[in-house]
Amino acid sequence: MKHVNSGFTLIESAVTLTIVSLLLFVGAQTSARPKIDTQQWLATFQTYWQNARLTAQHEQKTVEVIFDKKEVRFNNQVLVYPSGIKKDSQQRINVLTTGYVAPTTVTLTGEQTIKLIFSLGGGEYRVETNNSK
Repeated sequence: MKHVNSGFTLIESAVTLTIVSLLLFVGAQTSARPKIDTQQWLATFQTYWQNARLTAQHEQKTVEVIFDKKEVRFNNQVLVYPSGIKKDSQQRINVLTTGYVAPTTVTLTGEQTIKLIFSLGGGEYRVETNNSK
């Protein structure tokens, strides 16, 4: 009487488990785009903003800062909003040669609400944040 094994060998099982594990690992990877922390984004925005003000004053030309749906643009620099944050409509702010900025509020919404409030006209602003969820 012949003994017939209809199961997998240890090597076949190990190879199969390895392949399945690799597929799950690769499939579970988050996107290649790193998530930007809100505080990190605000610090970077502060740097770009100061650069725009200094450029306007030093070069004696108006600098336009454009808040788009997914990013803010300062001349040749682009700063993408943190993940989960967006701007509902485009908004433009002009930094005059004196560094003056007309009083306005820029509101970014999504997982958090971020308000950039330019109130005194001197180019300075304050930030208000709160969680929407």
